[in-house]
Amino acid sequence: MAVGLTKPPAGRKIKSCKRGGGSLTAAVTYFVFRTGLGAICLLAGAEKLRAPRTFFEGVKQYGLVSPRLAPLVGSVLIGAELVIGLLLVAGLVPTLAALGAILLFGVFAVALAVNLAQENTAPCHCFGASEVETISPVALVRALVLEVIAIAVLVYALGDTAGITRHELLPSLLMAAGLVTVTRLSGLFPLAWSFLRSKASMHPTPTRRVSFRHQPLDVPLYPKEQQ
Repeated sequence: MAVGLTKPPAGRKIKSCKRGGGSLTAAVTYFVFRTGLGAICLLAGAEKLRAPRTFFEGVKQYGLVSPRLAPLVGSVLIGAELVIGLLLVAGLVPTLAALGAILLFGVFAVALAVNLAQENTAPCHCFGASEVETISPVALVRALVLEVIAIAVLVYALGDTAGITRHELLPSLLMAAGLVTVTRLSGLFPLAWSFLRSKASMHPTPTRRVSFRHQPLDVPLYPKEQQ
């Protein structure tokens, strides 16, 4: 007797117990982007909150708002970073949080682009009150990359992407931490590049130690011993 395939009753759907590679990749990507982006917002907001007055002065240096409005605008930006970051990390109302992140990083990107066009090299204040990082193309590219990540988070949230299991939690957290670390350290790239481009030279010192300074290389290290 031939064995036939039985059809499922009408109105019932058969769900697969195993997730496919595509859905697993989407779940991990969504978690990494959402958690990493939220942690970046929390880190930026917390560092600005440590020295709010310095950040308010940084807002004034951008020259896009009236000096009187700089404290208000700065406070709104700090509050937005903290709230959006908390919502993204906790996974609460991710669609609304992603929309807020898109708006936030869009504002940052426009502000950086306008100041770059005006050749303004004031401190960026992207992460707190530090004056090490200035307004640069690297800061603009970083804001645009974070904007793209925020758009990706919105797309995944609207698509009702499945969550990860406990087996993928640790690797996903490590990848999110890597995203935060790279983003935070990216501000040091221009400084490191300028150091590597500078022409190092050696020059004699009284202690007979070699000192790298911007001096010609043809100076003898120990002129008295060569006589």
